[in-house]
Amino acid sequence: MAPGPRRTPPPLARRLKELRTGRWQRQLTQVSLARLLHVGESTVSSYETGQAAPGDDKLWLYATFFATPRSVSNGQLRVLSEDEFLPQEREERDSLFGELRRLRDGGASPRAQGRRRTWDFPDDTPVRLVCGKIPMEDVSSLALATNSNFTRLLTYADLDAMVELFGHIRAENPGTDVRFMQPDDMSDADLSYHVIVVGGLGWNQTTGSFLALLENLPVQQVEDEAFPDGEIFVVDPADGSPPRRYVPQQSRNAAFGVVEDVGFFARFPNPYNSATTLTICNGVHSRGVLGAVRMLTNPSLRDRNEEYLAKTFGDAISYGVLFRVPINISKTVTPEISNPRNRLYEWSEKA
Repeated sequence: MAPGPRRTPPPLARRLKELRTGRWQRQLTQVSLARLLHVGESTVSSYETGQAAPGDDKLWLYATFFATPRSVSNGQLRVLSEDEFLPQEREERDSLFGELRRLRDGGASPRAQGRRRTWDFPDDTPVRLVCGKIPMEDVSSLALATNSNFTRLLTYADLDAMVELFGHIRAENPGTDVRFMQPDDMSDADLSYHVIVVGGLGWNQTTGSFLALLENLPVQQVEDEAFPDGEIFVVDPADGSPPRRYVPQQSRNAAFGVVEDVGFFARFPNPYNSATTLTICNGVHSRGVLGAVRMLTNPSLRDRNEEYLAKTFGDAISYGVLFRVPINISKTVTPEISNPRNRLYEWSEKA
C-alpha cells in the first residue's frame, strides 16, 4: 500500500519540538525532557506529533524550563524555583506560557492560526539558498583552488548569514533536501524549488535576475557613491510622494563606525514556479543581511517577529519589510520588527 500524505503536526506540537531541538545550542533528547516533565518518553513524543496535548501544569514546566539557559548548568537539567528567576526571565516565562496555551487552545488570531512559520516547508520540495561569490581580488588566499588548503566556502559572500540560515532550515525541515550554492551552480531544477536569496546585488547575480522578473516592487536597491561597498534602498511611495532613501547610520564618534544597517526581508511566489516561494534576505551591507536572517532564527525574538508577520500579512501572496539592523560594538543585533521604531517600510499584495 502506498504511504499516505505526510500529516503536518499542529502548531503546538511543532512549537514544543522546536523548543526541545532548537531553543539552545544543546539539543535535548525526548528522554531527558520526559524526566524533567515527570512523564514517559512516549508522552513527549505524542506531544510533538499532536497525538496528545499537555495540560496547563506541563505547559508551565515547559515555559519555566525553556525561559532561561540557566536551566542547563554543567550538563545538568533543572527547573528554576520562582525566587531564582531574574525579572527578564520571569517575563520570558510568562510570555512563553501564554503563547503555548494559545497554540493549544486555538486562541491565536485567525490569520496567525492559518499561517505556518516562515522557514517551515511542509511540502517536501527542495530548498536552495543562493549566496553571492566574492570577487577573486578580494578573497583570502585559502579561497584559491591552487592553494593546498583550498576552502571553497571562503568564496561565499554573506557567509555568516548563510551558515545561520542553512542550519536553521535543516533543523526545521529534517527530511527535506536543503542545499546552499552560488549563482553559477544553479540548474533549471534548482530555480524551480523554494529559493532563498541571501545577499544583495553586488556579488549575487541571482538577486538581480529574480528582481527583474518581479513587477512593480516599491523597494529598489541602487548604487550610491557614499556607500561604495553596498547598495542602498530606495522606496517609491504609492501615494506619488518623492522617493525615500534608506541608508546605514554612522556614529557621531568616528571610532565606532556604522551603528545601524538597513535590512530587507521579502517573500513572493517563485517567478519560475508559482507553487514554490522566493524569499530575499538582504541588506545594504553584510550586517543588514545577517539581521534579515536572524530576525526569524534568533530564539529570543523569532516567535515575536513571526507573530508580527502573521498578524500583518496573513494571507498576502507577496510581502516585504524594510527595517533597521542595530550594530553594537561590531556585533549585529537581531531586529525586533514588532517595534514600530525598527520598521522603515512595509508592503503586501493580496491574492
